[in-house]
Amino acid sequence: MMERFGMTWYRFLLPLLLAALLAACAEITNAPVINKAPHRKIPAETTVGPGDSIYTISWRYGLDFIDVAKWNGLAKPYDVQEGQRLRLRKDAAASSTAAATVRTLPDEEETVVSEIQAVGEVQPAPTAAPEGSLPKAPPASWHWPARGDLIARYSREKGVNGIRIAAAPGTPIIATAAGEVVYVGEGLRGYGRLVILKHSDTYLSAYAHNRRILVEEGDRIGAGQQIAEMGDSGADRTMLHFEIRVNGKPQDPLKYLKT
Repeated sequence: MMERFGMTWYRFLLPLLLAALLAACAEITNAPVINKAPHRKIPAETTVGPGDSIYTISWRYGLDFIDVAKWNGLAKPYDVQEGQRLRLRKDAAASSTAAATVRTLPDEEETVVSEIQAVGEVQPAPTAAPEGSLPKAPPASWHWPARGDLIARYSREKGVNGIRIAAAPGTPIIATAAGEVVYVGEGLRGYGRLVILKHSDTYLSAYAHNRRILVEEGDRIGAGQQIAEMGDSGADRTMLHFEIRVNGKPQDPLKYLKT
C-alpha cells in the first residue's frame, strides 16, 4: 500500500521537477540578436538608462536617430543624460510619468543557413580614416566585416535583423565602410560587446558579440580598419552578428556587401 502511494507521488512530482529544470535552463541561455516582432508597438516615451545614447535607444526601437533627436529638440552631438525622458513618437507629449515597459528582444531562435558559405575571403586594405564631417551620401562600397562561414541570413519574417559569420575566436572584425564610432558597450540586450558605426546621417552598421573592442566612441574609422576581435559575448558560440540600418530600419546586408 505504502509502496503504491510512494509511486503515485513520484509520478506526480516528476513532471513538476522537469518543468522547473527546463525553466532554470532557459533563464541562463544567452538571448540572441533576433526580433520576432518587427512591428511591435513603440511606447510614446522612454527613460535614458545607464550607458544609453540616442543611437542605442533608436536602435532598440528601430527608429531613425535623426527623428528621435528632432522630436526631443537635440542638436549634435545628440548628448543625453541618464534619467532623461525621450519622446519616441512625433506626437508624443512630454511627460515625467513612467512609460509602459515593452520587451524589445524575444526568446532564443536562430535562422541557420542550410548550406554554410565561406565569406570575406579577401581582406581589404585599410583606407585612411576620414576627416571632417561624414558624407550625406551612402558609402560607395561595403566590405565584408570578417572572414568566416555565413551561418545565418537576414530574414524579416523571422525577425533576424542581419547576418552571422562564424570563425575562430579573435578573428579580425573590420569596418565595412568609413565612419565614426558612435557606440561601444554592452547596453543592448542580446548583442554582447557591440560597436555601432555611423557612416552618414542615414546609414549605420553594427558589429555584435565581440571578444575585444579596439576602438572608442568618437574615433573616425577608415574602411577595412580593424575595430574588434570576434568572440561569443552575449551568444552561445563564437560569431559576428552584423547589421546595416537605413533611417533606423534593418536592411539585408547581403544586398550591400561586395561579392
